[in-house]
Amino acid sequence: MLERLYKGVIATAAGGAVLLGGIFLSSERTQADDTWQDEVQIGLNIAPVPLNFIGKDRNLVGLGSFLVNAVGDCNGCHTGSPIGSEFTATGNPFLILAPKGPFTGKIKIDPQYYLAGGQDFGPLCPGVGGTVPGCAPDLVTRNLTPDFTGRPEGGHSLSEFLNIIQDGTDYDHIHPICGEKIDGMTRTNYCVSAPPAGVTNGDVLQVMPWPIFRNMSTYQLTAIWTYLSAIPCIDNTWSAGPLADPTELQNKCH
Repeated sequence: MLERLYKGVIATAAGGAVLLGGIFLSSERTQADDTWQDEVQIGLNIAPVPLNFIGKDRNLVGLGSFLVNAVGDCNGCHTGSPIGSEFTATGNPFLILAPKGPFTGKIKIDPQYYLAGGQDFGPLCPGVGGTVPGCAPDLVTRNLTPDFTGRPEGGHSLSEFLNIIQDGTDYDHIHPICGEKIDGMTRTNYCVSAPPAGVTNGDVLQVMPWPIFRNMSTYQLTAIWTYLSAIPCIDNTWSAGPLADPTELQNKCH
């Protein structure tokens, strides 16, 4: 009798702990969602492309859109539009459309190139070709749209995305350190000199300001990843990829 009573008390306590834990986590998440409710709605309103909400938290998608489109202007760098602008020809805020009139006030992001990468920032070592050891070739922004797996930036998981933003990890390894073996071959070109002799570290991203974005909370970064998972897949075949991997910007959408 005492043994059954003892087991019942333990089971009740354990169940209560699980329940309280669930309530705590739910409360924490609800508070986070409530804190960002205005930003979530703004993000949903300004998303320039259709969004896929299937299997996704709508609040995270909205907050991610706010951070990507209203705060970070990620598309300002991660677009390689042939016309050289993230905006459509008639939706560019920097153009005066009438000879004597001001800008019309209409801003429209061009959805067909949205976050598909391809903007060329030039060589890591200005004036030096990419075949010279220690100097990476032109640095090109990556395609951030999801592939057929539904994960962004060509299929990166959330944990990988957090490593990319928080630590600068370059999983694509396009600009490795000179002398490093990649697929059994020692790299002597399209590489960067190893620190401290070199000017940089080829194992981390060179342009994307991850040292700044790493200050975002995990919740905010999760929101960005979720939003990037919700936008359409784009196969960028019009922009020149980096010399070390010319197909880097091409995406498997199906």
